[in-house]
Amino acid sequence: MKLRTTFFCMLLGSSALFAQKSIEQSGIKITTAPLHCDVPSEGYQADLIALTITNTTNEVKTVSYSFELYYDENCATCGHEEYLYTQTLQPLQTLKGVCLDRNNFGLTIFDHMPEHLTKTKLTDFNILHVTVQ
Repeated sequence: MKLRTTFFCMLLGSSALFAQKSIEQSGIKITTAPLHCDVPSEGYQADLIALTITNTTNEVKTVSYSFELYYDENCATCGHEEYLYTQTLQPLQTLKGVCLDRNNFGLTIFDHMPEHLTKTKLTDFNILHVTVQ
């Protein structure tokens, strides 16, 4: 019983257990999932939240959205318009956040790095102001 309780407490403390977000609007579906990045050649190790954005229509769609990111319970992005992103998707196209993507900004959210590098952790996030054209 003690082992199960310890394991359960470890799971509760894991930031990878955020409730997955899912938004569907005007033929665009946005979902989130945890993403662990370990890229030794770049000296990069971090946990992220990856967005998957899918155009479920036969039309070109442009989606705009922003993030509200809470690190250690404090909103780090509230009132900052630089966290507004726009993606254009071809019919039936899917964009997915990946580690170290330097071309498609706004498809990942930084969660945390290994604890020996920083103790700052994402404690909550929201995807806001979603518009589809």
